[in-house]
Amino acid sequence: MPSPRHIALLSGLMGLSLAAPASAQPSNLAGFDVDKDGRTSRAEYRIGLVSETMKYDKNRDGRVTVSELPGFTRLPGVKGVVEKVFKANDRSGDGALSPDELEARAEVRFGELDTNRDGYLNQAEIKAGRRSR
Repeated sequence: MPSPRHIALLSGLMGLSLAAPASAQPSNLAGFDVDKDGRTSRAEYRIGLVSETMKYDKNRDGRVTVSELPGFTRLPGVKGVVEKVFKANDRSGDGALSPDELEARAEVRFGELDTNRDGYLNQAEIKAGRRSR
Protein backbone atom coordinates (compact mmCIF):
# COMPACT_ATOMS: atom_id res chain seq x y z
CA MET A 1 0.00 0.00 0.00
CA PRO A 2 1.27 3.49 -0.78
CA SER A 3 2.46 5.48 2.21
CA PRO A 4 0.65 8.69 3.20
CA ARG A 5 3.72 10.63 2.00
CA HIS A 6 3.48 9.05 -1.47
CA ILE A 7 -0.24 9.73 -1.64
CA ALA A 8 0.18 13.37 -0.65
CA LEU A 9 2.99 13.88 -3.12
CA LEU A 10 1.24 12.30 -6.07
CA SER A 11 -2.05 13.97 -5.21
CA GLY A 12 -0.34 17.32 -5.29
CA LEU A 13 1.62 16.59 -8.41
CA MET A 14 -1.15 15.05 -10.40
CA GLY A 15 -4.28 16.42 -8.85
CA LEU A 16 -5.66 13.00 -8.11
CA SER A 17 -6.80 11.10 -5.14
CA LEU A 18 -5.16 7.71 -5.40
CA ALA A 19 -7.13 4.74 -4.19
CA ALA A 20 -6.26 4.25 -0.55
CA PRO A 21 -8.27 4.00 2.63
CA ALA A 22 -9.18 7.33 4.16
CA SER A 23 -7.07 6.43 7.19
CA ALA A 24 -3.99 6.27 4.96
CA GLN A 25 -4.62 9.59 3.29
CA PRO A 26 -3.02 12.62 4.90
CA SER A 27 -5.53 15.28 5.89
CA ASN A 28 -3.30 18.21 5.01
CA LEU A 29 0.02 19.31 3.63
CA ALA A 30 1.53 19.92 7.06
CA GLY A 31 4.95 18.93 5.76
CA PHE A 32 4.77 21.81 3.28
CA ASP A 33 3.73 24.33 5.97
CA VAL A 34 7.26 25.54 6.72
CA ASP A 35 6.26 28.43 8.99
CA LYS A 36 3.73 26.24 10.85
CA ASP A 37 0.92 28.78 10.59
CA GLY A 38 -1.67 26.12 9.76
CA ARG A 39 -1.90 26.94 6.07
CA THR A 40 0.26 26.42 3.01
CA SER A 41 1.35 29.40 0.94
CA ARG A 42 1.95 29.30 -2.80
CA ALA A 43 5.72 29.36 -2.21
CA GLU A 44 5.56 26.61 0.43
CA TYR A 45 3.46 24.45 -1.90
CA ARG A 46 5.80 24.99 -4.86
CA ILE A 47 8.97 24.33 -2.87
CA GLY A 48 7.43 21.34 -1.10
CA LEU A 49 6.14 19.74 -4.27
CA VAL A 50 9.43 20.16 -6.11
CA SER A 51 11.62 18.97 -3.24
CA GLU A 52 9.41 15.98 -2.42
CA THR A 53 9.19 14.92 -6.07
CA MET A 54 12.93 15.30 -6.64
CA LYS A 55 13.53 12.78 -3.84
CA TYR A 56 12.54 10.17 -6.44
CA ASP A 57 15.40 11.17 -8.74
CA LYS A 58 17.24 7.88 -8.20
CA ASN A 59 20.01 8.49 -10.71
CA ARG A 60 20.54 12.11 -9.55
CA ASP A 61 20.31 13.58 -13.04
CA GLY A 62 18.08 16.45 -11.92
CA ARG A 63 14.92 14.98 -13.49
CA VAL A 64 12.30 12.46 -12.39
CA THR A 65 11.00 9.81 -14.77
CA VAL A 66 7.97 7.55 -14.39
CA SER A 67 10.30 4.58 -13.88
CA GLU A 68 11.84 6.29 -10.84
CA LEU A 69 8.49 6.57 -9.04
CA PRO A 70 7.35 3.99 -6.44
CA GLY A 71 6.13 0.66 -7.76
CA PHE A 72 2.46 1.24 -6.99
CA THR A 73 2.39 3.92 -9.70
CA ARG A 74 2.65 1.12 -12.25
CA LEU A 75 -0.51 -0.64 -11.07
CA PRO A 76 -3.50 -0.87 -13.41
CA GLY A 77 -5.67 2.20 -13.06
CA VAL A 78 -2.78 4.29 -11.79
CA LYS A 79 -0.11 3.77 -14.44
CA GLY A 80 -2.06 5.35 -17.29
CA VAL A 81 -2.95 8.40 -15.25
CA VAL A 82 0.64 8.84 -14.07
CA GLU A 83 1.93 8.61 -17.64
CA LYS A 84 -0.73 11.04 -18.88
CA VAL A 85 0.15 13.60 -16.23
CA PHE A 86 3.85 13.24 -16.91
CA LYS A 87 3.31 13.73 -20.62
CA ALA A 88 1.07 16.75 -20.09
CA ASN A 89 3.64 18.45 -17.84
CA ASP A 90 6.82 17.44 -19.69
CA ARG A 91 7.22 20.66 -21.65
CA SER A 92 10.65 19.68 -22.95
CA GLY A 93 9.41 16.32 -24.26
CA ASP A 94 12.33 14.42 -22.75
CA GLY A 95 10.20 11.92 -20.83
CA ALA A 96 11.06 13.38 -17.43
CA LEU A 97 9.97 16.19 -15.15
CA SER A 98 12.56 18.80 -14.25
CA PRO A 99 12.34 21.17 -11.28
CA ASP A 100 11.17 23.94 -13.64
CA GLU A 101 8.40 21.72 -15.02
CA LEU A 102 7.40 20.71 -11.48
CA GLU A 103 7.25 24.37 -10.44
CA ALA A 104 4.93 25.09 -13.36
CA ARG A 105 2.71 22.16 -12.33
CA ALA A 106 2.70 23.38 -8.73
CA GLU A 107 1.52 26.82 -9.84
CA VAL A 108 -1.37 25.33 -11.82
CA ARG A 109 -2.38 22.92 -9.08
CA PHE A 110 -2.19 25.61 -6.40
CA GLY A 111 -4.53 27.76 -8.46
CA GLU A 112 -6.98 24.88 -8.73
CA LEU A 113 -6.92 24.24 -4.98
CA ASP A 114 -6.98 27.84 -3.70
CA THR A 115 -10.71 28.26 -4.20
CA ASN A 116 -11.05 31.32 -1.97
CA ARG A 117 -8.14 32.99 -3.79
CA ASP A 118 -6.41 34.17 -0.62
CA GLY A 119 -2.99 32.85 -1.65
CA TYR A 120 -3.00 30.03 0.91
CA LEU A 121 -4.29 26.49 1.08
CA ASN A 122 -6.24 25.56 4.16
CA GLN A 123 -7.30 22.09 5.21
CA ALA A 124 -10.82 22.49 3.78
CA GLU A 125 -9.45 23.42 0.33
CA ILE A 126 -7.06 20.47 0.36
CA LYS A 127 -9.83 18.05 1.31
CA ALA A 128 -12.17 19.52 -1.33
CA GLY A 129 -9.46 19.23 -3.97
CA ARG A 130 -8.94 15.59 -3.13
CA ARG A 131 -12.69 14.89 -3.35
CA SER A 132 -13.08 16.67 -6.69
CA ARG A 133 -10.71 14.30 -8.48
